[in-house]
Amino acid sequence: MLGASQTRAFAALLAIAVLWGTFPATAKLALDSFPPVFLTAVRGVIASSFLVLLLARSGAESARALDRPSLQTFALLGVLGLVVSTQLSYVGIATTTAANAAILQASGPVMVALGARLWLGEHLRPRARLGVSVSAAGVLLVVTHGRLDVLRPEMLRPGDFITLVALVGWTAYTVLGKRVLATHPPALVTTAAYVAGTVVLVALAALTAPLFPLPALGDARAWVVVVYHALFGAIAHVWWYRAVERVGVSRAAVFMNVTPIVGIALAAALLGESIGPAQVVGTVLVLAGVALTTTAGR
Repeated sequence: MLGASQTRAFAALLAIAVLWGTFPATAKLALDSFPPVFLTAVRGVIASSFLVLLLARSGAESARALDRPSLQTFALLGVLGLVVSTQLSYVGIATTTAANAAILQASGPVMVALGARLWLGEHLRPRARLGVSVSAAGVLLVVTHGRLDVLRPEMLRPGDFITLVALVGWTAYTVLGKRVLATHPPALVTTAAYVAGTVVLVALAALTAPLFPLPALGDARAWVVVVYHALFGAIAHVWWYRAVERVGVSRAAVFMNVTPIVGIALAAALLGESIGPAQVVGTVLVLAGVALTTTAGR
């Protein structure tokens, strides 16, 4: 029987997964006008300002007693979550196909589950492990259109490897964050990580500016995408840590399998890509896997 807090956590995780599923297709729209490093830096500035405002309004008493080790940990989370994960995700989206990016996203829950097992000693019951496997199989069926031969090494692109590194960063951000949440609230952890990561992102954008075309600052569509990613992405990060705190890393990670499904559906709506039987069956498998995992006790 699920408790009310777990039910809310699962609902939040589903909303987060759907939200993140919209990011690749919409990012493509913004990347036509903004270089990936510039886009991430601007997103970080907007998101950090928003989170600092929210933290200040809710009361920041817990931030006053922070010690140096905590600040160093927040800085590490910022590098992992924003510089490695978010920044490289945009670079990967800009340099590979949507199908390949979705395939690699399917490895996210597996990476997180392995990280939680190795560093946190977190276990899943057999039913939950089955749910992870079923959901991952559904994602692979969807993104490959039932043709697993596209997973051959020669089909990979540089952006694929960049995306993999981004997923490793997200895994480390999630697993390390689980430990930090034992002593600090999710809102404080997320805000501090964003501020620290944004400082690095702005410096990287300034240093690498000569390597990229000038951003088309007059593109209103690109600005809408950046603000959308910044504000909703920041809220999603806070919710993510809250959910991880309640249900654990591995069970939270399985919801990431919903993200590629949403991404493919949005790509079909925006770009006219067709959705065939493989996508329909795969979606059913993903949802079945999520149901198995969320109804299994830890």
